[in-house]
Amino acid sequence: MHTATIRLPLLALALVGALAGCTSSPDVDASAASPSASSSTTASEAAMRSVKAPACLPSGTQAVAVASGEVTTAVAVSGGGEHGVVLAPQNGGDWCQWAREAEHLVDEGYRVATFSWPDTGREAGEAAMRSAVDALHQAGAPTVALVGASKGGTYVAAMAEELGAVGVVALSPPSLFEGVDARSVNSTYTGPLLVIAARDDRGVASADSRRVSRPEEGPSFLEIPLAAHGVAMLADTDHAEHVTFAIDDELTRAFAG
Repeated sequence: MHTATIRLPLLALALVGALAGCTSSPDVDASAASPSASSSTTASEAAMRSVKAPACLPSGTQAVAVASGEVTTAVAVSGGGEHGVVLAPQNGGDWCQWAREAEHLVDEGYRVATFSWPDTGREAGEAAMRSAVDALHQAGAPTVALVGASKGGTYVAAMAEELGAVGVVALSPPSLFEGVDARSVNSTYTGPLLVIAARDDRGVASADSRRVSRPEEGPSFLEIPLAAHGVAMLADTDHAEHVTFAIDDELTRAFAG
């Protein structure tokens, strides 16, 4: 398992010092992570910096820029508790894309991390996922479930085993994206999995998302009768409650072990 180069003392300092209530764009403050912040701080630990937290996320959200290899990802962490949930955005999406769901999950007692994709391509995508999971671990959530939409859905399903996920929910995931293969037939992940797709999705065909699920092992695929894609399913007046309930139910099952 690859992890980002951060440790608990520095993460705690960065989370306490992060600036909340600013714009949604990650604004990295390179001076915020001074090696003098802690006597045990190393050069690699200094790769994590405090950044401005977005106003779109729940009150109290803190944000950090986390380095994983050569890629730095802006990660926002909200809520508390030992059960962590990563919300991976769609292609080109940022950490505000899941704002409504993040607030809901925080209200449900989860510690939530979401992020902005640092760049396109597999290397950046995988690094972003590792950084988000590592931030949750270091913030106090030893167990983590992964939730993603579209591109994010592909990554959460494909990387679940590597990242030690206790559960996965993927909304409208392409079975293949940026060279990442999320098809269940090629996956070693055997934990709880739910794939949600819109029947008339024009961006990613429902049949393609179905390839990410494991229908032979139980109800791991849910098709919603609408044309919305990814997070848009959570904004549909007639179906948002159903989709939200399905996500909640799967997370409950995942953390129940």
